[in-house]
Order: sequence, then structure tokens, then C-alpha cells
Amino acid sequence: MTRITTNGTLFNYRYNLMTTTNQLNKAMTQVMTQRSFSTYAENPAGATRAFKIHSSLNATRAQYDNNKTVTSKFETAWSIMDGVINDLTHELGKVPAMEGLNGTNLDNLDTQAQILRSGAESIIQSLNGRYDQDFIFAGSDNQKAPFAIENGHVTYRGVKVDAELGDDYLDENNKPILKKDGTAMKNQEVLDMWAKQDPLYVDIGLGFQLDADGKVVKSTAFDASISGIKVLGYGVDDDGDPKNLASIMLRMAEVFESYDPENKGDPWKGHEEEANRLINKFNDAHERMSDAHSELMAKANFLEANGTTLKNTFDSLNTERQSLENVEPADAVMALSWAQLCYSAALQVGVNVIPQSLMDYMK
Repeated sequence: MTRITTNGTLFNYRYNLMTTTNQLNKAMTQVMTQRSFSTYAENPAGATRAFKIHSSLNATRAQYDNNKTVTSKFETAWSIMDGVINDLTHELGKVPAMEGLNGTNLDNLDTQAQILRSGAESIIQSLNGRYDQDFIFAGSDNQKAPFAIENGHVTYRGVKVDAELGDDYLDENNKPILKKDGTAMKNQEVLDMWAKQDPLYVDIGLGFQLDADGKVVKSTAFDASISGIKVLGYGVDDDGDPKNLASIMLRMAEVFESYDPENKGDPWKGHEEEANRLINKFNDAHERMSDAHSELMAKANFLEANGTTLKNTFDSLNTERQSLENVEPADAVMALSWAQLCYSAALQVGVNVIPQSLMDYMK
């Protein structure tokens, strides 16, 4: 026969009442917070997985924001180039050049020269456009205006794009850049580097990684750098003519201005062949800009598609997080109602279990 003592009964009652109270408090907390657990101890496996999901959500959100910013930058760059190619180079470049070479308009060559020079300046100003606080076409050095016209020459980041190409390059501190063999880099070599190897890597969810030397693995990041010198052209060809579109327009303006109708023997002063040659090279430079324009559109389309992928990834992760952390409101309310019922029942049991006090006995 088992003996049930008063103290044992009271201990069990207090223990069960505390358990019921804790269950009621937990149910109330779930209804108010809509969370299935509030501490790691309540659900170690779920909390561990939720922590990893939160980390992934934060990374995906940052990557999406980066992708959105870069997308806007490339779309703005495409829009600027669209205006340059379809408006400025046509109305202020090709048209006055063709009219200047038309034998019936030779008396207006000074006017055509002014239009060409104005067109070159407009192109340079357009390619110095900004997105937010960054210069779009400045490559990795996007805090300074990339283009300028100095003494009739186009410069990119302080270097003439069609002259002095064989001179040693000097940076803003008037110091050269040394190659591995210890010799100084030439202006042409620096322009080549800026056109081909001037990256500005951004993490947009491609698996961003660094190699053993701490450098970004190219396939895991997006190069957000837009080299204006690659877009507009640089250097000179075999004839010594500039490849830069704006430089060609400036040179054509000089040729037109040198025309002297009073010189009956040679009013072009030997530059007529050059003028005709430059108009063909203008068309070639314009075609190269069109190719660069199309490349920008392709990158913008890739960024749009990548943004959609990142958004879908975020939504999937958030759905999994909700399934781990959140409770169904209806289930939480039902659990609270049941906990309240159990708590009330426990209090009623206490009336019969707890012994009467001395004052109750004396009554």
C-alpha cells in the first residue's frame, strides 16, 4: 500500500501548477510575438537553421542592393551613350563634317568647324556624367571627372589620348609607375591598362571569393567599372590619325579652320586628303561606340535578370525562415485557450488539495 502524505501532495500540486503557469506564459508569448520559439534552448535545431537563414538573408539583401545600384549605373551609362551616338555625333559631328566637305559649302567651313568643336565638347561633357556621386565612365577612379580637353587634345584621367603616347606616365604625385622589370610605364601602356584591366568588382551574388593572394576571383564578382577611354577610343592609327571620336572631331575642326579661300593654288593647304580620311575614320569610331553601346545594354540585361534571381532567392529563404520561426495565428490562439483552461482547472484543484488554515479550522 502506498502512503500519500500531505507534503507530497502539496509538492506535486505546486510542481504541476508551475508547469501549467509556464505553459500559459509560453502560449501568451507565442500569440504576442508570433514566434514558435524565443530562446535557443527551446528548439536548438530550428534556431541553428534559422541563424544560417538570417545570415543568408542579410547577404542576399546586400547583394540585391548592390545589383540594383550597378543596374541603375549601367542603364544611365547606356542612356548617356544613346544620346551621344544618336544625337551629338550625328547632329554635331557627321552632319557638319559632311557639309564641310561638300564643295558648295566651302565658304562656311569656319561655321562647320565651330559646330564640330562644340560637338566634341558636348560629347566630353556627356561622358563626364555622374550616377549618384560617382563619375560613370571613369573606370575604377570614379571620384574625378575622367575627360577633359586641354590645348586641343582630349585627355583621360590627365593623359592625352592621341599625343605624347611614348612619354613616361607620371601620376598625380609626379611619379612614374614601374613595371616588373623596373622601367617606367608609358602613356600608351597606362591607357591600355585603363581600357582593359581597370576593374571595380562588386558582390552581386555570383559566389564572391578571394584567391590565395587576397585578390578577387573574377568569375565570382561583377566588374562594375566602365572605362570611358575604351568607349570613346584612344591612341593613333598607322596614318597618325586619332582613334578617339572627339579627337577626330577636334582635328577636323582644325583642318576646316585652316582652309584659306584666298589661296587659289591650295586652299586646303595640303589637308584635303586628311579631311576626307578623317570622315571615314569618324564613321569607324562611331561604329566602335555603337558596339560599346550594345555591350552596355547586354550587361544591363544581365543585371536585370540577376536581380530577379536574387529577389526569388530572398523570397524562398524568407519563406523557410517563416516556417521555422513563425506560428500559425489560429493554432497559437487555440493553444492559448487550452493553456488558460488548464491553468483555471489547476487553480480549482488547489481548492481541494491545499489544507485549511488554522483560522479556517477554528470557524
